[in-house]
Amino acid sequence: MKKITKFILSLTSVGSIVLIATLNASLFPVVGQDLDIEIDGGPQRTVPGGPRFIQPTEDIDERPPTQPRRPVRGGCASISQLGLTALMPKNKIGRTVSEYPTFFFYLPQTEAELAEFILQDQSGNQIYKQDVTISNLSGVIGVNIPANQNVPPLEVGKSYRWNLTVICDSQDRSSDQIESGTVRRVEISADIRRQLDRADPRQKTVIYAENGIWLDALSTLAAARRANPNDAELTADWESLLDSVTLDQIAKEPIVQTQPQP
Repeated sequence: MKKITKFILSLTSVGSIVLIATLNASLFPVVGQDLDIEIDGGPQRTVPGGPRFIQPTEDIDERPPTQPRRPVRGGCASISQLGLTALMPKNKIGRTVSEYPTFFFYLPQTEAELAEFILQDQSGNQIYKQDVTISNLSGVIGVNIPANQNVPPLEVGKSYRWNLTVICDSQDRSSDQIESGTVRRVEISADIRRQLDRADPRQKTVIYAENGIWLDALSTLAAARRANPNDAELTADWESLLDSVTLDQIAKEPIVQTQPQP
C-alpha cells in the first residue's frame, strides 16, 4: 500500500513540475518569432515567425514585365554576387494604398554615380522622374514619390510602370542596369482601416502584408527600422518579410540614405 501511495505522489510531483515549467515558459516569448495582433478589438492572435506577405491571386497570375538584358561592364562592375534588385514580389508587381508610395531597391557597390527613377502611367506617359546620387553607396535604398512637387497622386484602381536605372556609363547608356515593374494603387476596407488605426508599426506591417499591400508593409517596417536600428524584433520582422518574397539574401544588407538630385 505504501508503494502505491509513493507512486501516486511521484506522478503528482512530476505533473506539477511540467505544469510549472509550461507556465513559466509562456512568460518568456522568443524575440522575433511571434507577433501578437489584435483584430476587431478581440483577443490577440500570434503570427509565428514575423510578417509574411500574401500576394493576391490576381497579381500572382499576372506575368512580370520583361526585363531588358544588359551587359555588366564599366562603372557597374561589382564585387557583390547580388546585382541591382527591386525589393518586390518575384513578378515585380506590388500594391499600395498610398497616393505617393516609396519604392525600395538593393544597390550593390559600384563605381556608378547616378541612378534614375521613372514612373509612368498606363499609357506610357512619364508622371515623375528623379535622379539619385549613389556614389559610394551600397545597401537598400528608398525612392519616394514626393507629394510637394506638383506630382499627381496615384489613382485608385490604376496600375503604373516604374523603373530604376543605374547609369553605368553616361556616354554609353547601352550598359545601364535596369529594374522595372508595376505598382497598383488599391483601396482597403473600413475594417482593415480600423485595424491599422489601432496598430503600432509592427502590427501595421503584418496587416498590410497579410492583405497583399506590399509597398506599405515594406515602407512601414523600413521607417520603424530607421528609427530604431538596434531593435532586434524589427530586424527579425524585416528578415521574415523579405524571406516571404525570396529576398532573404538582401535581408542582412543595411538601409542607406540617398540624395536626390535638385
